Amino acid sequence: MKNIIIGTLFTFFFSIIYAQNRPYYDPIIPLEDYNFVLGTNGIGGKYKFTNESKLVEQSRHIRGMGSNIIKISLGKKSPKSYGLRNIGAQTTLELFKSVPDYKRVFDMDFKYVMAWVHTCTGIKWKRNINNYEERQLYNEMYEFARYILKEYNNSGKTFMIGNWEGDWLLHPGYNRNATPPQNHVDNMTKWFQIRQRAIDDAKAKIEHNNVELYHYIEVNLVKKGLKGETCITEDILPKVDVDFVSYSSYESTKNRTFEEKKTILIELLNYIEGQLKPKENLPFTRRAFIGEYGYHANETKASQDKQYDETKEIMEISLELDLPFALHWQMYNNEYKKNGNSKNMSLINEKGEKRRLYYLHQNYYKKMNAYLKEYKKEHNTYPEQKVFNDEALNVLRSL
Repeated sequence: MKNIIIGTLFTFFFSIIYAQNRPYYDPIIPLEDYNFVLGTNGIGGKYKFTNESKLVEQSRHIRGMGSNIIKISLGKKSPKSYGLRNIGAQTTLELFKSVPDYKRVFDMDFKYVMAWVHTCTGIKWKRNINNYEERQLYNEMYEFARYILKEYNNSGKTFMIGNWEGDWLLHPGYNRNATPPQNHVDNMTKWFQIRQRAIDDAKAKIEHNNVELYHYIEVNLVKKGLKGETCITEDILPKVDVDFVSYSSYESTKNRTFEEKKTILIELLNYIEGQLKPKENLPFTRRAFIGEYGYHANETKASQDKQYDETKEIMEISLELDLPFALHWQMYNNEYKKNGNSKNMSLINEKGEKRRLYYLHQNYYKKMNAYLKEYKKEHNTYPEQKVFNDEALNVLRSL
């Protein structure tokens, strides 16, 4: 009996200590129906604090922070990265339906939902794509697109289906200095064309209203293209009728001043958009956005202050350049040094602490949501995006 009592007391006190370190979910505040532009990623993660999956935890924190934008991973290995059961699905739709947490997140009141979606078919596009495999890949994406359009009809949501950093997928061994073989370029081009065609066909054939679905290609070695070297932007984008391009921007945002970052981002984003085929009926004035950016920090105040300032600089530049989105990496950490120390790129850290970057985003959302609410009350409509961006810049500079 004595051991039972001691064990019970230990469990009780441990649970109190654990609960104190657990980050609370901020209350959900109704958001205005508008694109706040600035968001974050909820990909994988190395820790969690509740009985819920890392997917749901991060999603709830992103929404509680005040964002209506989320990006997650929906691939064959994604359930494991979120601490979910991997059911060995053969298609993306089967995976989505078999893991309830995915639909739980899609059903949350995010206006913009982005997802890395590759394939669950087991087809390796680098080895070539024969006619049978092409039909499999097409059907997989078509059926998932069809489901999204029907299931979220009249939801007001915009879904964006894309890939993880594509230039790493294209380059052998993730070697930025390598020249991808021509057959890899040709096969990736075909893979992207199949995905885009499936989504376009679903949108043309499935009756839907007040729900949008788009395909994006994510690139990450754009500077190679400016030098005439082989990469997605130079060799693949002109051949795919893609809707949007996400730029994982680390190559252009590290170790630079504000003006240097702005100058190179203008050059690279303009170059990306110059490679795209014209396409009508798209919702934003620009077709390239920042899908990832972020900065490392150590535990010192000086390092974290520098991280805060540089993060805010990218947010400001993104608004100045009228980008559709700029997504910070990320809510929970999955970046660690060789010695095991965290790179501190998260908004909520391993201790369950909401970092300054979390409150930077939260304060931005609160102020901009209040601005939109008041503007609509006064004008009976929302502001044009440029008017919003100008106000958002003023808000950011005050934070």
